[in-house]
Amino acid sequence: MVAALARAPQRFADLIMEPGSPELTLTLTQLLDNMAISTSDGLTWGLGIDDEIKPVIDTGPDVVDEDLMVTALEARPGVVWAQHPDRECYEIRLAEPIRADKALALFIDAIAHAHRELARRLRIDLGE
Repeated sequence: MVAALARAPQRFADLIMEPGSPELTLTLTQLLDNMAISTSDGLTWGLGIDDEIKPVIDTGPDVVDEDLMVTALEARPGVVWAQHPDRECYEIRLAEPIRADKALALFIDAIAHAHRELARRLRIDLGE
């Protein structure tokens, strides 16, 4: 998980509501405080996000055609499928069970990737 935190931006810009607004930027700590993961078997994991995270990764049809978070999750090693069944929930199924720290690292990597890709598509400079 340490490596995933090091790869992630230290600040996540609002890309949707008020792009570039310093008041709506989330620190990495705030991002972590506004998300939760869960599993019952180590194979299927859920990621719940609060409304504060939506402007960081929201890729609804009014923004871009592709759900960049699902695409980023599907690209992670060991992920069999990913879905976005609810506005504030993502789910993945893995080929093999993993521990919570590994699942959290996987989700952090996917969020960071989706955030950077959304910024690129919207032509917003993240200044990283």
